[in-house]
Amino acid sequence: MSRNELSRRILHEAFPEVDSSDPVSYFSETGDAVQALMYSWLYWPNLVEIRGAVFFALYGNDEVEIANCLATPSADGHPDWPAMAWGQMVDSYNIFEIPHLFRMMKGPSELAADACRQLGDALVQTWQGRLLAAYPERRLTVRMIEGDDSMDLRIEVSQLTPSLVPPKGWDGQRRGITVTS
Repeated sequence: MSRNELSRRILHEAFPEVDSSDPVSYFSETGDAVQALMYSWLYWPNLVEIRGAVFFALYGNDEVEIANCLATPSADGHPDWPAMAWGQMVDSYNIFEIPHLFRMMKGPSELAADACRQLGDALVQTWQGRLLAAYPERRLTVRMIEGDDSMDLRIEVSQLTPSLVPPKGWDGQRRGITVTS
């Protein structure tokens, strides 16, 4: 089934009152400007840069929350945890499980997995454009990863170049910035 056919099926089952075979027509029939504004941050998210690393801001108050988490060693009390490189820590903040972006589901539950995959495809494309527009000098990847035993279907964002340089005070074993500059 093609992407448009699957989108058409999902939208038709979620909104049977819309009389259209074109998935594009659904936003004008079922949504409004306030909803569109709300979702604009999902498709063209704010980005924050902390200590040379780019983070997607999808949750609100992200810059403060991420900076605080990075400054608080998370492995203290967990001596069995392996050390984590700075780049791995940054990447861990840029993983988004698609089914967990929302607390509600419109339409039949059996469509949820297909809807998440369709959304993921769209987000990968728009997030790549967002990163290219904001950081044309960097090479960042955006990819969708299948669900497994550890996580659901997800999008992972990672910076390839330039290489991320650990900030002063980064302690990979403790997984935090222990000395501030």
